[in-house]
Amino acid sequence: MLNTSAWRPFPRYMAEPEVEDVADDLHEDVTPSEHDLIVRYTIIGIFVILATAALYLTRVIALPITAGIIFGLVLGPAVDALVRRSVPQHLAAAIVVLAFLSVIVSAIMVLAVPVAGWSDQGPAMVAALKSKLAGIFVMMEDAKAAIGSLMGKSGTELSISQGNPLIDLAMSSSAIAGGMLIFVATVYFWLATRRHLKARALRLCLGRGARKSAGAFFQEIESRVARYFTLVTVINLGMGLLTMGIAWLAGLPYPVFWGALAFILNYLAFIGPIIVTATLFAGALIDAPSALAAIWPAAAYFVIHLIEGNAVTPVFVGNRLTVSPFLVFIGFIFWLWLWGPVGAVLSTPILLVAMVAQEEFARYRAAQAGEQAPAPT
Repeated sequence: MLNTSAWRPFPRYMAEPEVEDVADDLHEDVTPSEHDLIVRYTIIGIFVILATAALYLTRVIALPITAGIIFGLVLGPAVDALVRRSVPQHLAAAIVVLAFLSVIVSAIMVLAVPVAGWSDQGPAMVAALKSKLAGIFVMMEDAKAAIGSLMGKSGTELSISQGNPLIDLAMSSSAIAGGMLIFVATVYFWLATRRHLKARALRLCLGRGARKSAGAFFQEIESRVARYFTLVTVINLGMGLLTMGIAWLAGLPYPVFWGALAFILNYLAFIGPIIVTATLFAGALIDAPSALAAIWPAAAYFVIHLIEGNAVTPVFVGNRLTVSPFLVFIGFIFWLWLWGPVGAVLSTPILLVAMVAQEEFARYRAAQAGEQAPAPT
């Protein structure tokens, strides 16, 4: 009879360990390094949870401040260019902020008439959707009724706010105005005092290596975020011009409105182009004889967006600014949930800042390990 230890007709299936061996493994003590690693990740997890809760509770203040710092990073090179021409730091910051606000106000004035015109077309767009897509709406209602019957619900309940709409509008307008004031003030003070802030932050670093790593961190953040926003703005401007041409060829009124809509919503990853595609389809349905004739403007825009997202942007943005699509998607969903559409726009720059911080910290740890390693004999 063969020995059981030698007879193994299925070698990939190893014998189960003895109970005594398992008990010995369970009673092994955790090493100090493993204990420190567990404590470290636990502290990081607690910090992330508390930071998320704090950002959500203080979003009225945290959102405009974060947006102001991000835009301050973008406008920083313009201020540096004026400072190199002997312009004082505070005056250069004021000039850049005023120029930035002038561009925004000019865009609002140019788009006021098209936006007002298309806001009046809203009921017509809804009526066109209902009349020319009646069959699809009937199928959706049937599916909704079937799902409701399966879940045991006989009808749909609507919750209507009983508050005064004028009071709600006034409160929302005051909140938006306060947020804009905080945003503009943050941009100005960041641009005017960022050199002093960097100098004070570097003084807090202990050791020459830490100061060097922190200085590289600040410089890399400014260069990456500024380059990212500049390239993305140029690409979005091109998308806006192409969309304006599509709207003009389709005979839609106010082609400038469609170009501006595509330019602005292209900052919103994933959902922005979908909104533009659906809106183009709804706008073309007003005068189109059928739903099939209204598809081509939306289809042409969506094809151009696919080319831009998969060929143009990766080529011009480059590898140093390219982020994993999975991380971009997760960051987009998280900041959209936390801060709304503005948070979704800021999700990629915040992710870039986190990536730069991780790279500089890893480089600093590697340098520290190299300094502490014993010299070869």
